[in-house]
Amino acid sequence: MVPNMRFKNYKDIFTQLIKYKSVPTKYPLVSMIISYDSTRAITVTKASEHESIIKMYCLKDYSIKFEEHVGGKEEQFIKIKEVEQNAAGNLFACTYMDDGKFRMRVFGKENRSEEEIEKTEVKISEML
Repeated sequence: MVPNMRFKNYKDIFTQLIKYKSVPTKYPLVSMIISYDSTRAITVTKASEHESIIKMYCLKDYSIKFEEHVGGKEEQFIKIKEVEQNAAGNLFACTYMDDGKFRMRVFGKENRSEEEIEKTEVKISEML
């Protein structure tokens, strides 16, 4: 693809327009979004067929501010595609499949205990 020559004189305006930094992940990246308040990058990584990990990275210092594991047991088969957010960018949700059982996890920006996660998780298949 060849750049449009009409914009050649404006090349200096467009250079360094976007700030970026590579952040290596231990596992393959499934999806990533930027929160609407522009403070976090939320990623879904696939640790194995049995476990996926949701992480939030701070966009100022690139440190991990939030992490939750979905699955992890040998009898589980976890499929997560993406995380959605509310208009304020402070509440998030993801739907996933756990070996044919559909579930939804709703979370904020704070880490939670396993008991808190279990209490708030919506078991869609059981509701139907």
